[in-house]
Amino acid sequence: MIVLARPIGEAFRQGTLHLATEAAPPVESAGSTPFLATAMVVVFTLLSILLLDNVLNVLPYLLANLRRSRAAAELEGNVRRSRDRNIIAMMLVIPFTYILDRFSLFNPPFLREIDGDVHFLLVFGVFLAYVFLRMVLFYLLFPGRRRPDSYQMARKASYTFFILMNLLVLPTAWILSIFHAPTATGIWVLTGEIAVVYLVHLFRKAQILSQSCSPLSVFLYLCGLELLPTGLYVASALIV
Repeated sequence: MIVLARPIGEAFRQGTLHLATEAAPPVESAGSTPFLATAMVVVFTLLSILLLDNVLNVLPYLLANLRRSRAAAELEGNVRRSRDRNIIAMMLVIPFTYILDRFSLFNPPFLREIDGDVHFLLVFGVFLAYVFLRMVLFYLLFPGRRRPDSYQMARKASYTFFILMNLLVLPTAWILSIFHAPTATGIWVLTGEIAVVYLVHLFRKAQILSQSCSPLSVFLYLCGLELLPTGLYVASALIV
């Protein structure tokens, strides 16, 4: 690209065209969408189409958990629907972490100098570590021989509310993207939705556990298996 070395008014003075001897530096393009993240979301979309019947069959049971706590027992009592629910929850980890990455909902200081596929993979990995920590704490604090059925039911309720949260967050993220909403707006809206669903999830878990456990047991369960790992995950996004 040829650039004038002098202003236009002086470039043609005395009949001579003065040009720069060096090419102008190339213009940097805006950040592109990570290829790997996009590919994973496409795969998720295809799987969702293939499993659409399973999603539609289990959806009424998921929504029932918003209205009453006994819906959790009804869902767990049906092996097929419970299995479908678990599969759907695992699939939703991909688009959910894509939203965390796309809208910088999880962007701690140690990730801010990284972008592209590497950033997405790290966000994805940290979220999987959070899920793994919850699972480890459950089996360490509540061994199988001392674990009431309500504890297992409460643990699996997390899958249910994770799906319900995505049913709210994913369409909202799509709308925000269409209207090119500012990043700050996306963070506030999506974080608010996640927080509301998480609080409803805690309340419903407390109801499930209170049917067969003492208030102290319910408190210890929620602190050890919900507030502790979630607090560590949120803290890692803020201070690490």
